[in-house]
Amino acid sequence: MSRDAVMTAIREASRITAICHENPDADTLGAALALRFAAARLGKDAEVVAADGVPPFLAGLPGASEVRRAPALDPDVAVVLDGPLSRTGAVVRDCGEWLSRARVVNIDHHVSNDGSEVSAAYVDANAAATCEMVALLLPDLGVEIDTEIATVLAAGIVQDTHTFSHPNATPATLRVMADLVTAGAPLSALHRAIYADKPFGTLALWGRMLNGIGQRRSGRIVHASQTLAMLAETGSDPTATEGFVDLLASTKDCDITVLFKEAEPAHVRVSVRTTARADAVAITSAFGGGGHARAAGCSLDVVLADAVGRVLDECERELDRADARGR
Repeated sequence: MSRDAVMTAIREASRITAICHENPDADTLGAALALRFAAARLGKDAEVVAADGVPPFLAGLPGASEVRRAPALDPDVAVVLDGPLSRTGAVVRDCGEWLSRARVVNIDHHVSNDGSEVSAAYVDANAAATCEMVALLLPDLGVEIDTEIATVLAAGIVQDTHTFSHPNATPATLRVMADLVTAGAPLSALHRAIYADKPFGTLALWGRMLNGIGQRRSGRIVHASQTLAMLAETGSDPTATEGFVDLLASTKDCDITVLFKEAEPAHVRVSVRTTARADAVAITSAFGGGGHARAAGCSLDVVLADAVGRVLDECERELDRADARGR
């Protein structure tokens, strides 16, 4: 897609609003923060917007305390990071008039993003993370990657590759990370912040979720749920589920892993992970979602029990399709 058009929009802008997707992770937030730092170094006004705020495990990232929940700058160029415009939650729902006056462009690595929602999109499905893409774009903007920028970009790569344990980590990803570490990114500390430093309440929540683990197709599909009651019982924030689906995916002989997260009594968010024997996008696209072949997500406006039944049935259909293809 149009890398040059996105770069031109950024170069010509006086004011840049970097927008994260809903329920921000380290990749969308890191890419947005890096762009904000870069824009400031180029003499531009810049801000980062995340409608759902910064999750606690990312609060220590440089610049995280200055993230806004809605745009405050006058519209110029809005850069949506790590997903299509439709995934920005309250921004796209509540800021339509602001967006209509801005030039909206997109930088993303999700194969399901066709770029049709914005004026220009740069989508590279071969990149392990949007932060990997931004790390390669900034030098072409004339921005040197310093310790602050390196730190936020490395955080995104750490999360989206599960510290290089996912198959999306390529030699190019490792080269980018090597440069970021050379620039001062604290790789070990980032891994601990994202994956290891869990409050007691989070572990208590995970215990409840593991206690309700289920399977289908002789363990080829493994699933678990987080309910609102579990969050209340453990005093946990919804972001406390971050990383749980990767633990679930470590189940031996499992081809499809599904985590159901009850966000509201009739709104369920779904995370899907697959091995090479199944396609996560094929599953989530049936419900209007998307992502990558190995990792994707969707949301359903139904009660939890209905979401579980519908999504697991689609998982079984995907296994049937995969088996028919001889995977």
